[in-house]
Amino acid sequence: MKLIDSFSATTRLNPSSGYVYEKLVPLPFSDFIILNTENEDQNLNYVFWNRVIQLITPALEKENISIIQFIEKKKFNFDHIIIDKNYSIQEKAYLIKRAKLLCGSSKLYSVIASEFGTKQCFLKCDYSIDNDLASSDEIIHSNSERKSFVNPVGNYINNIRPEEIANFILKKICKTEIEKFDSTLAIGKVYAIPSIDLIPDCNFKIPNSNVKNEIIVRMDYEFDETNLQAQLINSPCSIVTNKSISKEIIQKLKGRIKKVFFKVEKNSDSSFLDELDRLNINYDIITNLSQEDLKQEKIKFFNHKKINKLNLVSLDFLQGINRDKVYFKTNKIIIKSGNTFPTRWHAKNNMPHKDIRNQNFKLPPILDDSFREEAENFYFLTSEEI
Repeated sequence: MKLIDSFSATTRLNPSSGYVYEKLVPLPFSDFIILNTENEDQNLNYVFWNRVIQLITPALEKENISIIQFIEKKKFNFDHIIIDKNYSIQEKAYLIKRAKLLCGSSKLYSVIASEFGTKQCFLKCDYSIDNDLASSDEIIHSNSERKSFVNPVGNYINNIRPEEIANFILKKICKTEIEKFDSTLAIGKVYAIPSIDLIPDCNFKIPNSNVKNEIIVRMDYEFDETNLQAQLINSPCSIVTNKSISKEIIQKLKGRIKKVFFKVEKNSDSSFLDELDRLNINYDIITNLSQEDLKQEKIKFFNHKKINKLNLVSLDFLQGINRDKVYFKTNKIIIKSGNTFPTRWHAKNNMPHKDIRNQNFKLPPILDDSFREEAENFYFLTSEEI
């Protein structure tokens, strides 16, 4: 719908013509698309932009098409030209008019694009109004769930698979044939955070890297205070433990301890938490005990923090699809005996891998609680057409 038509529909006035003022924004390129990746209204924000950009970038680069992002704050920039709230609507109108395509959920930007005849990929998620600001072939609807796809937030807009958006954009503006993308199934809540789980039968120094890893020493898997101390000297770490750690180590290296996660098991001793309180070391209490077993332990921790149940990710999204075509990526690396592994299952079966963050991994033969506990670190996809 054109800007004048939209104005008339909402005000019942009938002006003869309309005009959108523009203000020059100098650019170092001529061909570009606009992604409206962040809005003031959180319900309009899409959480899978990282994947969309990853998919469309190679095709855009081949055709020398750049990306401009409209955002509220510089939260995600992806090394693109950023247009935030410090730019006027007149400057944004200038860019929208000259863009090869606008993609996003903002009704304001959509109606400006409609007035200028700019191609759109409108992510429709507000169904409180009947009139659309883009034509039907420029809209991706979000008011229905996708098969075997987990919406991590619940807002309508996140019902849309990132591959849908990537395909939509490229088909609108690219001249060459577009390759088929595998489909997202689910993304773990901490997949975006690169981390390292160190089984302390060894210790290591982190080489210079642009990746900031959260290092977690898993004393609950192998209790070795010598390697724990060496690792804390090498780098600040968090610690998961189900036993008390030497007071001397804790006192000496408390400045290197980011956080302690005390894992409650049967017959746990809570006295270690008194020492953490005394030294003012940040900690949380976690457990994977059943509710029945936990009842026997709770009283010991009454004077401490609440006990947090470890989350086991539901893998219901795997139902009804071919598991042989499912794979996952991970941002977590497990280090054991100097080798690197993508999951505990791989570590248990001595199946090391290199360059883990750039590999795809098939599902283990048994998806037990151990795997479900790790799944918050994984990005699940399938090559099956769904």
